[in-house]
Amino acid sequence: MDNKHPALQNACDFIEANLQLKISMLDLKRHTKYSERSLQLLFKKHLNKSPFEYIEEQRLLKAHELIKQHKQSKKTTHIAAEVGFRHLGRFSVNFKKRFGIHPSVLARS
Repeated sequence: MDNKHPALQNACDFIEANLQLKISMLDLKRHTKYSERSLQLLFKKHLNKSPFEYIEEQRLLKAHELIKQHKQSKKTTHIAAEVGFRHLGRFSVNFKKRFGIHPSVLARS
């Protein structure tokens, strides 16, 4: 994410530091001092994602990292909650779609 717009970098840093929270557009607007529309355009232009697609992607990446790190010492449901997923079914489906493996299978591998 080199040469990223400063407001976009600021938003991404905020997201990555607060994955466990329910992050809204209002949170991003307050943090960056940019309008919702401007933020949406920046995300689309530089990352080809909406802000919420980016948040979901970061949560999945962090969950994947933590599952690999902790293996079976930490339940995947706890990891999902830790990175901000509130709906475990959606987490599992999206994790499998993104990585080609269910989180529980990765934890056992």
